[in-house]
Amino acid sequence: MNNSAKIFSFFLLMLISVSVFSQEKERIVLISTTKGDMKVKLYNNTPRHRDYFINLIEKGYFDDTLFGRVIQQFIIQGGSQDSRGVRPGTRVGDGDKTMEIPHEIRSANIPKMGALACPRRDVKKNPDKDSDMSMFFIVEGRPYRTGELDTLELVKNVPIKKEVRKKLYNASVKAELDSIKSVNPREFNARVKELNHRIDSVTRATAGSLTFTPDEREAYTTVGGSLHLKNEYTIFGEVIEGLDIVSKICNLETDMNNRPREDVLMKVKMLN
Repeated sequence: MNNSAKIFSFFLLMLISVSVFSQEKERIVLISTTKGDMKVKLYNNTPRHRDYFINLIEKGYFDDTLFGRVIQQFIIQGGSQDSRGVRPGTRVGDGDKTMEIPHEIRSANIPKMGALACPRRDVKKNPDKDSDMSMFFIVEGRPYRTGELDTLELVKNVPIKKEVRKKLYNASVKAELDSIKSVNPREFNARVKELNHRIDSVTRATAGSLTFTPDEREAYTTVGGSLHLKNEYTIFGEVIEGLDIVSKICNLETDMNNRPREDVLMKVKMLN
């Protein structure tokens, strides 16, 4: 390879490296509120939401809007345009269907405390679970006990497992097992163990089943979260600094519309 070719290859490699870095680079957002600041990391596995959110921030879309919907141990929601300069007691946050985008629900993105997401219309009106990017919310939730998580898994999985068992432990399989039970107990036990393992695997892979990963259990039993939001909303970021501000806003007194009686204004900018 001559020098020119080597130089070309070097710069090509540099360009590829820069491109990969830029794709993987974590984008950080600063949400400054009258109650304190929060830093939010945007996820790269939800690029549509990430890029749309960044575009709105760079236009100043959220500046001087309110956190207009606050529910203790659940969420703080804000950014709606109808909350800018509105008088006290007015309901805000009706949403904007023209700003809906397709969901990017990822099972790895969990609704732990600090999770960033956008609201959506009711699933009956919005079966595809498209996100309304005109607002956003941040999860507060609550901590869960390990026993609660175990119970939730059982409630979801036991009915599914019963149906799976009926299909896999059918008459022919039962007859086959009965035929070897007394003749070869070791083979019988091995086959039963294998069958139970398969039943468990199929149950976990069946839609509607629930299995908390070790990371999820750690998050839900320490910082907490709102479990019923899992796989229902696109979670596209998380608070990495300022979780105490989420709780501070969540604990404010609210009116009948869940709007804080004390206005919490925000300014939002990109840090990188």
